[in-house]
Amino acid sequence: MEISLVITRIIHIVSGAFWVGSAIYLALILEPAVRTTSAEVERHLLSKTSKLNSRWITGAAVITILTGFSLVSATPGRSFSDLGSGGWGMMILIGLVAAVAAFFVSGWAGAFTAKLRRGLDSEDATETELAGYRRGLATLGYINAALVVIAVSAMASARYV
Repeated sequence: MEISLVITRIIHIVSGAFWVGSAIYLALILEPAVRTTSAEVERHLLSKTSKLNSRWITGAAVITILTGFSLVSATPGRSFSDLGSGGWGMMILIGLVAAVAAFFVSGWAGAFTAKLRRGLDSEDATETELAGYRRGLATLGYINAALVVIAVSAMASARYV
């Protein structure tokens, strides 16, 4: 047993679990709950949490993706040349594409969060603009959650296909 491979897998799984759990929590629990509050409460919550959430979730995503690349190259009998071929290679490729797509969708959602926060802070944004930001944020949150679930499902099943 190679201890560095075990440690890399543990880091990958823990950071991935945090990333997936955070994406699901934000999309299915926090964001819908915040939408039911007043604009003042929404503004306060966004100002207190959005940068912190972004930092931690982005960090977990980066660690997950980097350790994933490391695992592909360090797993005995596997390499990047296996991506897209055979059961393992296809599932890892699907997971990798979904994870990278989720990373970018999450960044896009962060941009909507920033627009919403600025709109609420300045009080210059119209209700229509704020509603558009909220809709975009909700949609991107659902897409992000779906993508991380696809990524983790594909990678978890890779060894069995």
